[in-house]
Amino acid sequence: MWSRFVLASLVIFFAGRYLSDLADETADLTGLSKGFIGALILGVITSLPELIGTLSAVAYKSNPDLGVGNIFGSNLFNIAILSFAVILFGSRMKHNGWQWRSNFSAYLSISLSAFLVMLICMYKTSGNTSAIWADIFILAFYVFGMWIYSRQGTEESESPSLHREPSRRGLKANMALIVLFGSLVVAAGVLLADACDNIARSTHLTSTFVGSLFMAASTSLPEFVVTMRLLRLGNIGMATGNIFGSNLMNLTIVGLADLAYSGTLYGAVTSSQMVTLGAGILMSGIFLSGSLVRAGKKVVLPLDNICILVLYLLIYFWLYNH
Repeated sequence: MWSRFVLASLVIFFAGRYLSDLADETADLTGLSKGFIGALILGVITSLPELIGTLSAVAYKSNPDLGVGNIFGSNLFNIAILSFAVILFGSRMKHNGWQWRSNFSAYLSISLSAFLVMLICMYKTSGNTSAIWADIFILAFYVFGMWIYSRQGTEESESPSLHREPSRRGLKANMALIVLFGSLVVAAGVLLADACDNIARSTHLTSTFVGSLFMAASTSLPEFVVTMRLLRLGNIGMATGNIFGSNLMNLTIVGLADLAYSGTLYGAVTSSQMVTLGAGILMSGIFLSGSLVRAGKKVVLPLDNICILVLYLLIYFWLYNH
């Protein structure tokens, strides 16, 4: 059990580190915004463990709380690690590196989170058994949002590339390597989630708490590795796009999971899931407010990021006692 945990962690660490370089090179080759590349390529790849874990929990284990808790808990963990990385490496970032285009995926994820709050409230009170219209809307929202994002072009003051020398590989070779290392991340993420599930069951904790904390943290390890790598090198645009792009992709997974579930997932989950979903909206809003301040001047004490970490701990203290 512990050997699988260590093995999966090592694979994710090295594969995730290389993925950040590949995505940055791809941004240069395509001329697209680094924030968009972070949101689309890194965001999708690093969300694949959540996709597999959630579909398995919902379709094969018929445990909607475990699957949905994995999604909402992963989003909280992602924002927390982004805030932690900003606190650690804030001195390496220029205040004018905070661009609205890098935060575009955050606005999309907040909007989709609010839509999911509405859906859960509607279906828990109405008793309807079909929500295919909502699933179609969620998938269309993601595709349309990414299409709009791709048309914004590059940012005027993007951070310098992560690599020191121009890549000699072409776009096709870069994409092939992204698929290869992304597959390693997926395989390692599945192994890691399984090992953490066994560890969590041996501690006799509830499935809701395990899904939103242990399983969420383990499947979010790719985001952790990539974000720490990007922020250490001062690339706030791609790091922000990666985190909130992953969050947006995670929320889209809820629509896919509902299609795979017998009945409606939105009416089957417990009310405690709305606490983590609402906390994600609140933490995103705090982060965006802080980024607006940093875009205008240098901040000595990152109070917004400290508040996010405190809120993250308080949420799980509440979940542990409920």
